[in-house]
Amino acid sequence: MDPEEVELLNDYRYRSYSSVIEKALRNFESSTEWADLISSLGKLNKALQSNLKYSLLPKRLIIGKRLAQCLHPALPSGVHLKALETYEVIFKIIGTKWLAKDLFLYSSGLFPLLGHASMSVKPALLTLYERYYLPLQKSLLPSLQAFVTGLLPGLEEGLEVYDRTDALLLKLSLLVGQKVFYSALWGSVLISPAIRLPASLFIVNHFNKAESGKKQNYMLGSDHKLVMKSIGLSLQDSNVLVQRNMLEILLYFFPFYTCLEPEERSIPINHNEMVNIVSAASLTLLRRDMSLNRRLYAWLLGTDIKGGILAPDPHMSTSVEDHAAFYFEKYSRGLLVQALISILKQKHMEPEVDNVHSYLKPFRILISLLDKPEIGPQIMGDLLLEAIRALYGYCKDMLGKDLLLSSSHGGNQLASIIKENKNASEIIKTVNMLINSLSSDYLWDYMTRCFEACLSMGMSEDQTTTMVNNKSPSVSELCTLIMFLLDVIPLELYSEIQTQYLPQMLNNMLQALHEHIAELSLLELTQGLRACFKVLSKIQMPVAYMDLESEPHDLGEKEPVEAKESPKEEELKEEEEEQDQETMELTREAEPDGEVAVVVPLPPLRSEDSGLGLSTSPSEQFRSSRSSSSGAGGGVCPEKDDVWRKGGSVQNMARCVQDILAVFIGRYLLSPVEEEKREADSGSASPQAQGAKPAGGRKGWESGQISMPQFKEKLTGFFSPLKQKQTPSPEEKKSPTKGEPWEAGCVLQDKANVSESCSQAFAATCQLLLECTTFPVYLSEDETEALYTTVFQEFGNGEGSLPLWLKSLMTLCCFVKDCHVQNVAISTLLELVNHSQSLALVIEDKNRRYKISDNNPFCGRLQMVTVPPINPGVLRIIAEKTDFYPRVAQVLWNQLNMRNREHHITSVELFYKLHCLAPSASICEDIICLALLHRDKGSRLEALFRFSVLWHLTREIQSSRTMSLNRSFDRSLFVVLDSLNSQDGSISAAAQNWLVRAFSLNDVVRILEPVLLLLLHPRTQRSSIACIKQNLTVGNLKVLRHRDRALSRDSVCSSELAESCLSEDSLLSRVTTVDREALWAEVERVPETVGLRQEEEEGRRKEWCC
Repeated sequence: MDPEEVELLNDYRYRSYSSVIEKALRNFESSTEWADLISSLGKLNKALQSNLKYSLLPKRLIIGKRLAQCLHPALPSGVHLKALETYEVIFKIIGTKWLAKDLFLYSSGLFPLLGHASMSVKPALLTLYERYYLPLQKSLLPSLQAFVTGLLPGLEEGLEVYDRTDALLLKLSLLVGQKVFYSALWGSVLISPAIRLPASLFIVNHFNKAESGKKQNYMLGSDHKLVMKSIGLSLQDSNVLVQRNMLEILLYFFPFYTCLEPEERSIPINHNEMVNIVSAASLTLLRRDMSLNRRLYAWLLGTDIKGGILAPDPHMSTSVEDHAAFYFEKYSRGLLVQALISILKQKHMEPEVDNVHSYLKPFRILISLLDKPEIGPQIMGDLLLEAIRALYGYCKDMLGKDLLLSSSHGGNQLASIIKENKNASEIIKTVNMLINSLSSDYLWDYMTRCFEACLSMGMSEDQTTTMVNNKSPSVSELCTLIMFLLDVIPLELYSEIQTQYLPQMLNNMLQALHEHIAELSLLELTQGLRACFKVLSKIQMPVAYMDLESEPHDLGEKEPVEAKESPKEEELKEEEEEQDQETMELTREAEPDGEVAVVVPLPPLRSEDSGLGLSTSPSEQFRSSRSSSSGAGGGVCPEKDDVWRKGGSVQNMARCVQDILAVFIGRYLLSPVEEEKREADSGSASPQAQGAKPAGGRKGWESGQISMPQFKEKLTGFFSPLKQKQTPSPEEKKSPTKGEPWEAGCVLQDKANVSESCSQAFAATCQLLLECTTFPVYLSEDETEALYTTVFQEFGNGEGSLPLWLKSLMTLCCFVKDCHVQNVAISTLLELVNHSQSLALVIEDKNRRYKISDNNPFCGRLQMVTVPPINPGVLRIIAEKTDFYPRVAQVLWNQLNMRNREHHITSVELFYKLHCLAPSASICEDIICLALLHRDKGSRLEALFRFSVLWHLTREIQSSRTMSLNRSFDRSLFVVLDSLNSQDGSISAAAQNWLVRAFSLNDVVRILEPVLLLLLHPRTQRSSIACIKQNLTVGNLKVLRHRDRALSRDSVCSSELAESCLSEDSLLSRVTTVDREALWAEVERVPETVGLRQEEEEGRRKEWCC
């Protein structure tokens, strides 16, 4: 209690005055209608004026409450006016001194009134403020913000009191100080959304546009952080007019060319605060309001609302467009990019999974910015990666554990899950709108360049700007994003995406992996290969090529002309060819007489000529030079029309994978022996070795590994006919790695050294190689003819004719100790051999048919041709001049031991596939028979166990004809059946156990079929003498000739078998050779049953005649 009031309480007249006022206040308690309130206010006025001696009113707290209640918005204006009269009576009585002290008591009712008062009340309220509040001056500071908040509703445009309120605010600002006044104003803007419109309008109307913002910085108050927060919230206000006024304030006070300059800026502001303001301003684009967009773009481009230049030096640019481009690039671009990145990352928001609109805002902002050509296209390269990151993160929030990515062909599972989730589906639709706003090739070209830049050890400046103020993506992250995009983005909208852009993208990704494989970890390499496989799974062949007529000047004819016109390009190509000489010598070495073959485009097969539908990539014979646009950093070119032609992206894909495979095997799976290391070091130091090395050759590999030329020379020796033994001994057949020259220069790492990551990377490389070999190319008639000549050419000498990747793969098949890696290598190579054999037959048959008919339906048109990944000539070299097939057969046979039970199924499948694809049916059976007839008892028992595993696991395999030949193991079967009569009880018991189990599994037909076929052989059939005489008399010697041919063929086969077996072991000569296909053909073609029936019918006729 105030001391002066305590002193007045001792005065009986003051106590009487207090009792009168208290009695008047009791009338408010009994009031039931608004008329009663007017009466009570009148009685209170009389009580207050009953004694004007005392300036300190008693019961003033209750008086303030009752008056504030009378100013309730629900009461009529009459009550409000009567209450204002009471306020005026009180203010006259108490004077300025006690009004300043008790301002909070009376202002609590007055300040909120102006916002909801009637037109008759507002002038009276303003009069009260003008008479009694303004004279308080500095005493208003404690309640200044509330006072300003109470006055601002009077600035509504169209009101009669607008000018009066505006003048009152100006007087107030001068009385309390402009900085103090505007600080209170911005504080009101921050906490009271209702007065943001009049407050912003007041600032805009009183800003002198002729002066700079720095000279009028008092309008921003003294608390700069408070101003930035208020502006940020106001830019997100629901009222468009508030946003428009705030954008004008930004345009005047915060131009980009001064906001971060200490000498030019209006108020101190740091970089992060400016980014937050730009983020808030960017959100206004969601309104799709032209007035807001015009002000925002003017702020970003350095112009005024009407398009005038606001740059510090307007004479720097000749036109508004040039100035806008310069201004945006220098001042606005960086801040805008960072602001949009913060929106994408949802830094200042806490979005809920159920509220999908917060997730859609960033993408809709980007769509709106693309409508402004001076802004949107300029920043899209900086934001697209972050937008894709955000998309992946949003979908991860929506789907949770259901977001599973797969590199396989079946990528529709994720799309189905997204369709079931309404929110995720809405996000994907919005992102599709964003992508459709770009050119159809932009996204894939962008991701390709990001992938190449990520693999590069040093990014260029242009590539670095793509990651501006952004966390550089890792290889694994980029691969994940690429696979995610391929699953969720509809690729069917534009046919050229799957037919033109994705092949180029895959080609560039593979080239980047090949160039930077040394810097990648195994995990990164595996992820990169899986991403490439995902891209490959989405590629489709173009339909437009099917009926397209070949150009009069095809690609092969244009090359020399282009070389003449641009000699620099020719020199660049020659340098690239010299650098890749060590991995591209196949084309030159394969030509007879040392001539270099002309590079011919690869002919793809027509759909009707593709046989079983098998298709492969171009052969290793065709090594076209890379075009400058398809190199690293080339990206995707929409104008490129040779994607599926000779030397295009499709033709280079398989070649890149082959190079990656060769480098990977040499880097991670092959290692030299110590002696070869020393020889390599001494050889590289000698002058002769240096002179023999190609000028453009690659540098030596890491320490501890042999160089590429030495590695290639050693691998050439592995499968060279001059270094192979002509007649290996049986011991060498059983143990092919013993005493062979293959180990002379290179050995493979132990199983313990082949890590899981290395195994996965190798499997991914092999899988990608198999898939890349299934794509055709489109060639003209001349190119197709040249291809046929090159593919089926004969190699005079096998040395040097095997490409490096093939040698490396063959080496792994024979020598690696890790069963998983070995099985993957064998499976890959056998699949390539199967493709090559099938496609070679199709190409040869098509070429023969067209030559015989002299009517080529593809004359003058492009043909779809698939080329064997391994040429028939190379396959013949492998079969005739190397012992690759016996070695692999021995490896797979050894895997059927008891220690590798987990690999039995895979080993049996590969062994059977090898048996069907081998050039001779005796290759695999010789190994089995030698093991079954081994002199050592333990070896024979082990062989019986392996044969039992092979027999039972091939039960289902033999029924499905997946190979061109369907061979069986009949010779081995006869040896096992012969073991039933073995004098050794253990061997006989093992054979009996196999037989009993075979009978229990209904294998009687499998066992008896080869025996019955031998009994049905033409040599064992009986014919009557009368039939022979009749055939001699009528001149029908067909049966006899047929038998003679069969006998001669069998004799030749038996003689060849005898010759081949003499070099191996005399045991094989006792094993009968059974060829089921030939026997069935003989049985079906011999017409002796018909002759016997005719003989019986003629004998019956003679008896009847007699």
